Amino acid sequence: MRSYAKSARIPLGINAAIETASLQTKCAWISIASSMSDTSTMRKLGADKIALLGLFMAALLTARFVVGLRSVLVLSEPILLRGTGLSVSVPIGNGWQSEGKWGYLDGVPALSSSFFLAGDKSTALVICQYLATAETTTARMWFEREAEEANGDIAEINEKPTDMLIFEWARVKGREDPLTILLGRADLPGGGQLDIKVFESTGDSRQAEQVFNSVVENVNLDSGRRTVGVERN
Repeated sequence: MRSYAKSARIPLGINAAIETASLQTKCAWISIASSMSDTSTMRKLGADKIALLGLFMAALLTARFVVGLRSVLVLSEPILLRGTGLSVSVPIGNGWQSEGKWGYLDGVPALSSSFFLAGDKSTALVICQYLATAETTTARMWFEREAEEANGDIAEINEKPTDMLIFEWARVKGREDPLTILLGRADLPGGGQLDIKVFESTGDSRQAEQVFNSVVENVNLDSGRRTVGVERN
């Protein structure tokens, strides 16, 4: 009797089902891998966003600190120029630094204060200079000379009366940079003269105005303490 071995052929329907199942399994793994990759990407993007938000908040807090620092202006006690009866207050603290005494600049008595935001470079400066004999040039001529030396243009000229003096003043704006300069000049009893200059290099004209007005409004004169000439400190 002959024996015939039956062929181990898989019916077409079952084979198709197996191939379909295998394909579905591969797709599932691809989908899982893709999902994991997407999750990793989303986590990375989320971390980047958090880092950027942190930097933004740090910059915002720094800006608010700077604005707050500049907005709180503290003046020194009146600093007397001996022999003149003239005393002036200048900004101190909160970024402002001053020696707190009159010195000499360009051969004449001067009092100054500088604003340092960071490092050793100042962004604002106040200079008060006393001239025993008033210049023969007018205030306007002085404004124009100072503006030209600073590569700026005069934006405004006006007068500012105080309890003690009348200041002629001018605002100068830089031509190619955000520089703001405020200049003030007042004639003193006895033929002297007081010049006040405020420089601000970051474009914060409000700070320049605040400093200028505060210094000008706190100039004091005591005629009883005036003597001939200026006593050197």
